[in-house]
Amino acid sequence: MKLLKPIILLIFLTSNYVFSQYENDSLVVTKRYMKLQDYNKRFSNEPLTKTDSSNFMYRDNDTLVLLKNSNRPKGIIVPYEYKDSTFLNYYEKIAFNHPNDSINLKTSMKYWKDDIKIFFSKSVSKKTKKNLMKFAKTIDKAVDSLRISEVKSLEDSNYVIYYKGDYEYESKLMSNDNSTDYLWWRQNKIYRYSVKLNTEKLFSEHLIQYKMREYFIKSLGYFKLIDDFECESYFAKCYSSDKKLTVLDLEILRYHYSYGICKGISLEAFREQHKNAKELYKNTGHLIHLIHQETD
Repeated sequence: MKLLKPIILLIFLTSNYVFSQYENDSLVVTKRYMKLQDYNKRFSNEPLTKTDSSNFMYRDNDTLVLLKNSNRPKGIIVPYEYKDSTFLNYYEKIAFNHPNDSINLKTSMKYWKDDIKIFFSKSVSKKTKKNLMKFAKTIDKAVDSLRISEVKSLEDSNYVIYYKGDYEYESKLMSNDNSTDYLWWRQNKIYRYSVKLNTEKLFSEHLIQYKMREYFIKSLGYFKLIDDFECESYFAKCYSSDKKLTVLDLEILRYHYSYGICKGISLEAFREQHKNAKELYKNTGHLIHLIHQETD
């Protein structure tokens, strides 16, 4: 008989689940564990018995409980996406938009779960609409799980672009005369966005289109522009008439919408995930996976 051997270690860090999986020629056995203190909180209606204690596992000074089939989490298992420290440093500055520029480990990333459906007010010229949608479609094609389209009806939209002097589509922006925007999110999922442009100060179609693309990039994740990149990058906090979607720009967007990271988590949890993932791979050579569970 061929001995069972571990082939992969799976960790769902945000829920403190630990998984181990074994295989032989015709059998795959998966065991899932949870920290004892977390189990007692989550499954208080299913108290542990003396028999259960025989299935405890001890790791890093924690007692882990073997989960029953009924308690096993459901979801899609995907490999965790590794990135080097330089990339992660850039990504953290962009994706974790801290209030008042003061780093807060509780700050969370934001993302669109649903498709982005853009409505333009009648004042926006065909040329400008075409320019932005060409830009948006480039991103749409390059980034998985991010879908962007134009809609003709306000009721069908979740993304509105209009000019000062138009109908005030977003009440939060009514009192502001400058170009500005407003982003709505729930449980760190973006579900509505509006941008109002003051074309009296943007005195050419080129500047209007430039500002529209800048707002668009930021709206894809409540992103912050940074000083680390050359001005040609759309994530660079500086003006350039030669802006383009750089390789790194697209890599950041792909990463943000990748299933290889946990969406909507805090900076603290994000850093902890990478720390644990790298340490585990270094020490054991085991791969790390995540389970994505659908939430409202």
